Amino acid sequence: MRGLVGVVTSGRFVTRYTFVAILLVSVVVLAPTPAPLHPGQRLVVSIATAGLSALVWAVVAVAERATTRPAVRGAIVLIALLAWAVSRPSMQDAVSLALGLPAPPPGAEVLRAATNVLVWAIALAGTAVLVDAARTARSTNALLRSVRDDLRASAERARLFAADAAAAVQAAAALVRAPIEADADAVRARAAAVRARAHDLPALPLAKPRVPVAAPASRRAPMLPRLPAPGTVSATYALAVLPFAVRTVDAAAVATGIALTLLVGSAAEALPRLGRARQSPRRRTRRYAWSVVLAGLSLTALASAQGVTWPTAAVPALAFPSLAWAMTRWRTGARAVAVERRRLSTAITTLTRLDDRGTRGSRAGLRAAAEVLHRDVQSALVLWALRHPDPRPSDTAALSPVLASLADDVERAFAAPPTAADAPALDALVATWGHALRIDTRFDAEARAVLDADAALAGEAVEVVAEGLLNAAKHARRREAVVTARVVRTGGGPRLRVEVETPGTLAPGATLRRDARVGRLGGRLMADADTVRLIADLTPGAPIVVSTEHRDGTRMPRA
Repeated sequence: MRGLVGVVTSGRFVTRYTFVAILLVSVVVLAPTPAPLHPGQRLVVSIATAGLSALVWAVVAVAERATTRPAVRGAIVLIALLAWAVSRPSMQDAVSLALGLPAPPPGAEVLRAATNVLVWAIALAGTAVLVDAARTARSTNALLRSVRDDLRASAERARLFAADAAAAVQAAAALVRAPIEADADAVRARAAAVRARAHDLPALPLAKPRVPVAAPASRRAPMLPRLPAPGTVSATYALAVLPFAVRTVDAAAVATGIALTLLVGSAAEALPRLGRARQSPRRRTRRYAWSVVLAGLSLTALASAQGVTWPTAAVPALAFPSLAWAMTRWRTGARAVAVERRRLSTAITTLTRLDDRGTRGSRAGLRAAAEVLHRDVQSALVLWALRHPDPRPSDTAALSPVLASLADDVERAFAAPPTAADAPALDALVATWGHALRIDTRFDAEARAVLDADAALAGEAVEVVAEGLLNAAKHARRREAVVTARVVRTGGGPRLRVEVETPGTLAPGATLRRDARVGRLGGRLMADADTVRLIADLTPGAPIVVSTEHRDGTRMPRA
């Protein structure tokens, strides 16, 4: 029901498949019924009526796309569907009379209108739901594949990043080793250049692969058809034909016909689930195919026995198997979409971890090298300039071996850095997803300091954000998200709160999967009117020191 409401208010209820459904239902199910009409005349009237109906729904399509308010869109679709379905019998009779052909006698207008309302509600709403599901699946899976393929280049990206990082560190070391003129101003200029290089190294961007990395070819077994729930097809069919049956046969025949329809249809749906066929999906599918065909033929025979004239009596032979096929197709497609999303989600989660691990060492090396540049090299240059305002050549010569030793320290720091997952790991993850989503990041300074100091905590934060962005790609109403990391006070002490906020609504009873690592980390889903939040309060391995100063330097009152 939630999916149907979303389709009705989406502004895309009417698609090109709506017009196909109108033509097929007009010709097969709701063709004119007067007995004097020949099949060719019925076909002409049905096609002409379908053409007029198509004009009506073309206007509806323009109207629903002209407004941005979901409630107005839904009202346009529902009012148009009701008004058109009620007036369609009169439209069809007018076409028959205009062509000089007989029309049904008056007296059954209410039942004919009820028949049209039920049949068209099922046909058009079902078509819209199927088309929307297919369109959503294509767009979402295309989005997930693009992120997966971007992450698939993890190894190549890590290799290029390592090469770029090594080159940047070597360039920084060469700057340190370069000869300096015997001038205090030149030394100060060198110190400023070293400081700038120390700031640039940690911010070195990830390199993109020069050649796109193609996804390896994979052969997946075709998805086996999934049958509708027992009784679903029979109940839907009986509901659709009830108004038609009421106006064509007497009350006793209606009750008998509906009961037999439910009995025959339910038997056809249950037969594939009995005996050995229950254990074999392929055998079950084959048995279901011929059982619904036999059920349709049986219903045609029943209609003939009750006095329904041909070719109207032949409608069940086509309509019942077609309805069963459509519902089977829908369930199979829904299952295939779920499997594909789960497969892509697993791949993205795995590749996200690999991407972080692949660049983690290089990022740590860049930070270590930058620290040596900032702390040791810059200090040495500034102190030398202060001690030698008028340097002699011997003073400059004495500085050269010191700088050479410090340049070696820079290269060693890069080659053997302390390993840790940190705040830049989150930045890299957000940058990757930024190709597909519009992401607003809000990491405060305290949170970054905590992430830099605690490798395990940073890894958990990456897990939470990756799960939240993945859910945003799959379910959010708009392709955007807000990622927040901040330190909060709780009864058990300070915690790092990681939050991913996306626009949309949370389905009733929706929770994180039991096997989801985010759930084991304490993640929880929360929602208000139009926003869904994934929140996790992560416990650090080391104590968090919460600053008592505002960002502007003023003191905060102690609690």
